[in-house]
Amino acid sequence: MKNLRKNFLFLIIIIISGIICGILFANILSTEDEKLVYIKITDYFTNLKNNVPINYFENFLTSLKNNYLYLIVIWLLGLSIIGLVINNFLLFLKSFILGFSIGSIINIYLYSGIILSFWYIFPVQLLNLLIYFLIVHYANIFSFKLFQVLFMKKEYHFKELIKKYSKLLGITAIILFISSLLETFLTPFIIKLFGFLIK
Repeated sequence: MKNLRKNFLFLIIIIISGIICGILFANILSTEDEKLVYIKITDYFTNLKNNVPINYFENFLTSLKNNYLYLIVIWLLGLSIIGLVINNFLLFLKSFILGFSIGSIINIYLYSGIILSFWYIFPVQLLNLLIYFLIVHYANIFSFKLFQVLFMKKEYHFKELIKKYSKLLGITAIILFISSLLETFLTPFIIKLFGFLIK
């Protein structure tokens, strides 16, 4: 139980650190990189404001593919000891990207960017982050138990552990499917409602 709490706290620190680092990195970009980020973000928001046609099906497949790829990689790494290191880094990376997005949007749109970044990350990006947090949490537990079996000679009923771990994969896959739908249809709709903030 104590180890579970430590892992939980450790992952929360990773997420917070990743978001803060992402926001800071968005503020120290070179001029050239800053221009590229500016173009990409303004194009996205301006197209939504101007009701430029969206290929919803393609966007949904892209979102689903990215989410599932990340999920499966984390889950598979959880079946090995090395997952204890790499999965934590992947969670940090996900948090970093989220922080970078928030920082970039606020840098471009200033006070309006605070509202826009909120609706950009809520609820979809926060839901995704929660899912990745949970899957990394349980992947770390599985990897640690595997470490104990190999090097500390402890015994676990791995058949039961695999069963629960596989069930977790199925549940998170369903939630990420719903998340991809929300990202494709809900997020653009909400941002359009706040189109008056986009200049």
